[in-house]
Amino acid sequence: MSLLSGCLALIGREIRLGWGSGGGAFLSASFFAGAVMVAPFALGPSPESLGKIGPGYLWLALTLASLVSLERLFQADLEDGTLDQMLLSDMPQSLHVLCKIIGQWVATALPLLAISPIGALLVRVEPQLIGPLCFQLSVGSLGLFLIGSIGAALGASTRRGGLLVSLLVLPLYAPSVIFGAGASSNLALDGALWSQPFLFLCALVLGALALAPFAAAAALRIHVD
Repeated sequence: MSLLSGCLALIGREIRLGWGSGGGAFLSASFFAGAVMVAPFALGPSPESLGKIGPGYLWLALTLASLVSLERLFQADLEDGTLDQMLLSDMPQSLHVLCKIIGQWVATALPLLAISPIGALLVRVEPQLIGPLCFQLSVGSLGLFLIGSIGAALGASTRRGGLLVSLLVLPLYAPSVIFGAGASSNLALDGALWSQPFLFLCALVLGALALAPFAAAAALRIHVD
């Protein structure tokens, strides 16, 4: 099996596990939907207030929803011995981790992003801005999963370690939320998709794409050794 086919097989496996029973991929989407539905009660029903705060609130809901699936990102593989097999395989450990992250991101982000347009309408985002806003959310969600994988790897051996993972990851999420909310605010003000905050967010995602798999793989080796 070639390296490319092996990577595609791993990504497909993660998607199937995420969408299977107990995978929890749709739990994040449900959490996101619930958080958005209470926004008018928390922020007030005024269209003007929701229109100003709504895009940033979507980023907050996305950040919290991404935490839901992190606990089981590596924990199940550690329990059933898959991580031991990963160390023995010819595939680089960092690449194996990256395939798991991408598969989990696809499984979790697709349902979440599918309901994002409805969530954007609920917080009074202008209809013509929904497409660009969902694009920004999709880019940011990949960065959140990459950064979150480091905390998930560190807490993989902890039973019910969701709280520990959240405490480890939330401070690392701050730059993504700041740049993402800034990009959404600029989008709402003047319709600029490729604003400076969004370019900073893209740079952050690329940096996480380069570093996070190595950091997560190193953290996983601690649990196996």
